[in-house]
Amino acid sequence: MKIIGFMTGTSLDGIDMAVLETDGEAELGFGPFAEKPMPGEVRAVLEAATKDALNWPRGAAEPDSFTTARRVIADYHLQSLDQFLSENDLNIRDFDALGVHGQTVLHERPKNGMPGRTVQLFDGDYLAEKTRLTVVCDFRRADIEAGGEAAPLAPVYHRALAHKAGLDLPVVVVNLGGVANITVITPDGLTALDTGPASGLMDQWMRQHTGQWFDEDGAVAAKGRADVAIVADYLSHPYFAAPAPKSLDRYDFTLERVSPLSHEDGMATLMAFTVESLRHEIVRAGVTPSAIVLCGGGRNNRQLVKVLRERLADIAPVRIAEDLGWRGGAIEAEAFAYMAARSLKGLPISFPGTTGVKTPLTGGVIYRATNARRSA
Repeated sequence: MKIIGFMTGTSLDGIDMAVLETDGEAELGFGPFAEKPMPGEVRAVLEAATKDALNWPRGAAEPDSFTTARRVIADYHLQSLDQFLSENDLNIRDFDALGVHGQTVLHERPKNGMPGRTVQLFDGDYLAEKTRLTVVCDFRRADIEAGGEAAPLAPVYHRALAHKAGLDLPVVVVNLGGVANITVITPDGLTALDTGPASGLMDQWMRQHTGQWFDEDGAVAAKGRADVAIVADYLSHPYFAAPAPKSLDRYDFTLERVSPLSHEDGMATLMAFTVESLRHEIVRAGVTPSAIVLCGGGRNNRQLVKVLRERLADIAPVRIAEDLGWRGGAIEAEAFAYMAARSLKGLPISFPGTTGVKTPLTGGVIYRATNARRSA
């Protein structure tokens, strides 16, 4: 199948699109990919929906802002798709399906006997009718309804990439997005978990102090000094004692602890929290990997990569996705194209070791256009 995958992360900085030809198993063929910035008016709608989601009581009707946001994010995908096809001289009639993550505005893990909640806003039916292609989205719903964490989901694709690259196992793949997560790939299985914040808290701190969206190359963090007591305080959170698999929302940790610090020291402390929480969970995984591979937007933060290499050197060499010939900026979009193929074939996308679901489970809600150009 020839599929375009889409990813919009919680940083609300833009959209990733990637072409993948795959059978949802070992076959991986790579086409064009692109990263496009998110317009301010789209971001504003999604920020309002996220704010409403964080204040949404269980059992209450969903906020009205969700309905508006679903159409806005779908239109943004449609406009980005048109540009992507034009820029790469692609014909939409050559594709079998679209795999769309949607916009996460809420993620609450199951705890204390209470089921989790997760919301990825999107209008799959609308995009299917507009493109006349099969659309697969809402990948997390089935898992959360079955009692799983519904995150992380990319591990099944990380495994496919590791096998295609011929990496010596075990290997640890790290995704550095708003939240950090790891995939531990061994000859016998697949495990995964969110390890703590990645860029999320640092981006909030930067925006609060300067109005800028991120700390380019980690320049601000490099000038500061981490407060080890505050890092230890962050790491005392019960989440870090909980067993895997487990997941986080970008907003599970706040800036309250670092609020008394200077801009530079606060950034250095938040970066240290990212690094130490990641190290903590890799050590707890109990494997000796041949490599630790960094993916996601955080791999572009030079200071973060420098500190990670220093702190993880005793565990394994740290490599960037591009070192392996992977397309670091496209991996998550590729992952949802891959999972769309698996969903269409009824293959599992989440597993006991990745989300805590009891048995391997397929997922993805499938929307087929009334007058489809091709039927996946």
